[in-house]
Amino acid sequence: MSALPITRGQFIAAKLLPFWLLGLVDLAIGVTVGRLVFGMPMQGSLLLLFGSAAIYLVVALAIGLWISALVETQQQAMFVTFFILNVYLLMSGLFTPIDSMAPWVQVVSQLNPVRHFVAIARAILIKGAGLAEIARPLLILSAYAAVMLTVAVRQYSKRVA
Repeated sequence: MSALPITRGQFIAAKLLPFWLLGLVDLAIGVTVGRLVFGMPMQGSLLLLFGSAAIYLVVALAIGLWISALVETQQQAMFVTFFILNVYLLMSGLFTPIDSMAPWVQVVSQLNPVRHFVAIARAILIKGAGLAEIARPLLILSAYAAVMLTVAVRQYSKRVA
């Protein structure tokens, strides 16, 4: 029995919702600065970009929740997150084209949610892609969000219980 008057799901949602909103606000600031200061092209739908970012943020927050449920201390969580974040960024195609990576790395990078969001953001902002063009990476992100959130909530629940 829990002493909380709310469910575990509600508790976790309340913990993650402010960070999810902050992520969307950060994206809004970044897109605004990119457009006004740097003249960044924006060919596609900002609504589609923010919808995709909302799904990506669920993945990112679920991974963070999962890490925090696995480790014992905040310092361990920071080290694990630092390692995972660096691997994700290096294998995302943001800094180095994925096509120039070794074939096995290209396959492994399919597990990287950052790769899919980078592909979505580039397609929307630069190419003006619509939902049909980004359906595959968006579906992968959505599946990743569902799986990671489920795993994270279950792991967190075991830790709290």
